[in-house]
Amino acid sequence: MSRYSKSSLMLGRFLCIHTFHGFFAVLSAEFPHDQPTIPGKVISCVQIAVRIGYIRNTKFVRKSGHLLQWFCAKQAWSQYTGKRPRSKLIDFMKRKRNASQDDFEDDLELDLDDDGDDDGLEDLEDLQDLDDGLDEFNLEHDSLDEFKGERKLKSHSDRLVADYTSELKGPDVLVVLLHGTTLASALRTARPDLNFTFWTPEHFFFRTLQKYHGDAVSVQTPGVGKTTLACTADLPQGTFDEALYPTYFGDPSEQAQDLLQMIHQRLRSGGRVIASTNNSKDKWVQSQLRLIFPSVVVNKQKHGVACVATKTSELKRVRGFRARSAFRQGAKLVYVESRPGIFSHRRIDGGARALIKSLALLKGEASGSAEFNPSKIIEMGCGCGAVSLAAAVEYPNAKILAVDSDARAIECTQISARLNEITSVETLLTSDGVIPEPKTWDLLLGNPPYYSDYRISELFLQAAKNGLRSGGRIHLVTKLLDWHGARMKQLFASVEVHPIGEYVVFTARQK
Repeated sequence: MSRYSKSSLMLGRFLCIHTFHGFFAVLSAEFPHDQPTIPGKVISCVQIAVRIGYIRNTKFVRKSGHLLQWFCAKQAWSQYTGKRPRSKLIDFMKRKRNASQDDFEDDLELDLDDDGDDDGLEDLEDLQDLDDGLDEFNLEHDSLDEFKGERKLKSHSDRLVADYTSELKGPDVLVVLLHGTTLASALRTARPDLNFTFWTPEHFFFRTLQKYHGDAVSVQTPGVGKTTLACTADLPQGTFDEALYPTYFGDPSEQAQDLLQMIHQRLRSGGRVIASTNNSKDKWVQSQLRLIFPSVVVNKQKHGVACVATKTSELKRVRGFRARSAFRQGAKLVYVESRPGIFSHRRIDGGARALIKSLALLKGEASGSAEFNPSKIIEMGCGCGAVSLAAAVEYPNAKILAVDSDARAIECTQISARLNEITSVETLLTSDGVIPEPKTWDLLLGNPPYYSDYRISELFLQAAKNGLRSGGRIHLVTKLLDWHGARMKQLFASVEVHPIGEYVVFTARQK
């Protein structure tokens, strides 16, 4: 191999790693099959990587970055040596090259509905599986019923659970959905005779369920084919014959333990739970099931493991997974409650503490500016409610609205407010970024998560843009400075940067 081909391999890998998010400008360009220079050939490879990332960039950055490196190096070497790349790769890219970007919600669902696999795609033959998983972007449907029958399972965990569809006896089946909603469509299509209850604590997934299973909302009376949707902090009350619980490798362990115990409590005697994981070497899920179910049958597959556990008796001891912590705000000790599934369970994270400390900026203590006294405060992504409670302590006469998309976070915020005898904090479970009483809020506080390629950050910023009154303020805490700083300067005035601990709090005013 010549030094030029090695250089193209190394440069291709470097560009793919370090410029993945910066090459969206080439998306509109045609794929240059006839570039004569090595740099041109490397650009071709970067375009391949970016085009795949354009369709589903967050998954590849987090889980399959090595695949893109391989693509980039492979294509550079193939073009330099004159060997034609395999036709499957070229056909794949031709199909995806002109794919249009889907709307915000479907794009975000794919980011959240991540398979979580760390095995990558070991051979180009596996591109067909990837292609199947991405086809939803290009589907055009004439009706909701048509779409419900065609939504494809992208997760190995969902597929392992779906393999047992024909064996379900029912009639009442509880389905836990933590990572996506396509399993619901597959189950209803395959077994319309069963009564499914689909539960998710995430309001975004709940909205997706309502979108594709709107008929479930109107079904109130028992009967064959009844479908119920639930977005609550705990599993729905009632007795179920079977439960389906697809888990992902890397899920919080306490959340899985909490849900498995709760599933056991909801099952009738003799009822079954079918739990799966996309980790083919898993032993943890099996061990947790055996702690509460005496009978567990394990089915190992290439891409994961499925377990069938049968309930024979009630639990002798029910474990508690909630936790309480405290922090001092002025002269008051503030208590907060958390539980598995919400951000920063069992502790108050550094970002929330930085956001709480930024409240001192409103008093003009740091900059010498005039004091800012908000009467209406909103927090986006409240979690356990620590920031909202701190704001309530600092401004006891202010109306405070704590917003989150997780039902468990909303429940914990409500409990935390009662623990501290604070009545000024209200809660709102939503995921669309639309807040009540637009253009009337004085202050918005936000600690956006880092996943979803800034989409949730954008949601927070748009909520501030639409919700704040003229002259209203936004405080946003993050460690990702470039994007947030540039975007806030586009939307707001008087943007300032305040390092607080390991974090940075951006402050700005509504124009």
